[in-house]
Amino acid sequence: MKKILIICLVIFVAGMACKKPACGCSPQTRPEMGLVIKNSAGEDLLDSKTAGYFPQDKIRLFKKEANGTETNLYFHVRQPMDFGTDKFEYYSLYSTFYSLIPSGQGTFYLKLGDAPAYELKVQADMTKLSITKLLINDVEATKENGILASRGFDMFYFTK
Repeated sequence: MKKILIICLVIFVAGMACKKPACGCSPQTRPEMGLVIKNSAGEDLLDSKTAGYFPQDKIRLFKKEANGTETNLYFHVRQPMDFGTDKFEYYSLYSTFYSLIPSGQGTFYLKLGDAPAYELKVQADMTKLSITKLLINDVEATKENGILASRGFDMFYFTK
């Protein structure tokens, strides 16, 4: 019986001690967003099987500082996701937006290949750490409201 109580106490103490933001088991502390990029035919431009796709090394996500310098932002291309019988069939550009903290608003830029950069205006609800609105060149992007939204992902669609 003493062993069980000691094990329960250790689990309780470990759970209470792990509340630091840098800890891997802490809750999300910044807004995150995915972006599906499609062509006019609805084909996934992040999928290597699509003609004219954009490999990750031909994509640039950045912000401009007040003095005009450009700072690259980390992103990666996430593969299609499978949730048992539910599937999300698109590749997506995925990034976290630390610089939205604390205002909940920010302007970023997305460069695809050699084309001019697109301006991304992002709005977030910082109490929920959720991206609520995305404007791409001042046109509102469609937000996913199906399978991913029900699982807490902020995913948007952009047709190039």
